[in-house]
Amino acid sequence: MVRVWFWNFTIFYSPVAVLVIARIFGVLPVTGVWPSNPPDKVRYRWSSALNVLLLGVFIFVIGDFVLSAKLVFHNGLKIYTIGSLTFSVICIFCFGTFTNLALRWPSIIRQTALCERIFLKSCYASPQGLKFSRNLRSWALILLVAALCEHLTYLGSALWSNYLQIRECKLKVGFLQNYFLRERQEIFSVFTYNPWLTLFIEWSTISMTFVWNFGDIFLVLICRGLRMRFQQLHWRIRQNFNNWMDKAFWQEIRLDLLDLHDLLKLYDKEFSGLVLVCCSHNMYFICVQVYHSFQVKGAFMDELYFYFCMVYVITRLMNMILAASSIPQEAKEILNTLYEVPSRFWCDDLDRLSEMLRNENFALSGKGYFYLTRRLIFAMGALLVSYELVLFHEMEGSVAQKSICSLGAGSSMSIFFS
Repeated sequence: MVRVWFWNFTIFYSPVAVLVIARIFGVLPVTGVWPSNPPDKVRYRWSSALNVLLLGVFIFVIGDFVLSAKLVFHNGLKIYTIGSLTFSVICIFCFGTFTNLALRWPSIIRQTALCERIFLKSCYASPQGLKFSRNLRSWALILLVAALCEHLTYLGSALWSNYLQIRECKLKVGFLQNYFLRERQEIFSVFTYNPWLTLFIEWSTISMTFVWNFGDIFLVLICRGLRMRFQQLHWRIRQNFNNWMDKAFWQEIRLDLLDLHDLLKLYDKEFSGLVLVCCSHNMYFICVQVYHSFQVKGAFMDELYFYFCMVYVITRLMNMILAASSIPQEAKEILNTLYEVPSRFWCDDLDRLSEMLRNENFALSGKGYFYLTRRLIFAMGALLVSYELVLFHEMEGSVAQKSICSLGAGSSMSIFFS
């Protein structure tokens, strides 16, 4: 019972429902991820049934990429023909990154558990520590519900456009058949429509949508969990910084901070590829949405989805960057607290602790190309403003999409699907 309680207050086991849902869609296909299981039970097995799900959806994504490239080849490289192609490329990178991560997941989760044991001691029983599991689960629920709302808004827009197309164009075809024919034109340009095939297509599409969202959700939960560990360390220092504490106390604090820093460097090594992929595809999507903001967006449902989706992606990206940037910010706050320690209480270990906080980097990076700090938000914002000013000058009033009755590439009003 004590073991179960322990794992429920760790970074990877608190939001365990998210990891379970991810496995259903072929993301992170590892076994043994459950609160009642210790980290040494977590395994990646090539023969696992979860890999069958991953293999099925990955084959679909590769096929979708090939057929989308064929569509672009025949219709030309236009903003309304590359939607499905770019979405496939994004999903290939996301699935590839998470599959590569799954191979090292058992080692990552064990090293994390060793570090987190420190912060489950009574001396670190801060308000953040006591609410650790509840806070992470709340964030997981909020992020999953937001992603679900975005997908439901997309479905509502696509279904309404499908209804309008059948009614206004007087098509003699079933509702669901026309829906799949217009949303997955690249697939049904090669394969004959089949209701059983559409079930596999829909599950694969949901899996692709999930992995498109999951990268940011995963990073937010990891960063917020790690930040709470830094807050626990900060809380313990603030409880004692005005009192004389012996050398052993500051030595223990320094060693605990060193363990946290080593864990952060492990995350930077293992997750930096995911950071790079997430920031890249989010910036690409926002740029595409900005481009579409100058175009005709169709019916009310299309416009509702367009603005909701753009706000959602911007918020999701900002949430991820702010969660990651809160870690170096918390490290700075710890250093500021150390400066408040009276000089008569200063010792060698306290000096080493402050030197470490001054000189070490506590930020995650995207393969070393950039660091997730608050400055990155302003850099991205400046880039988007420059991009929008150029578009405003060059693109105002132009129309990029075809008529809804053209039944060709671009007749669908969705952003990612041609």
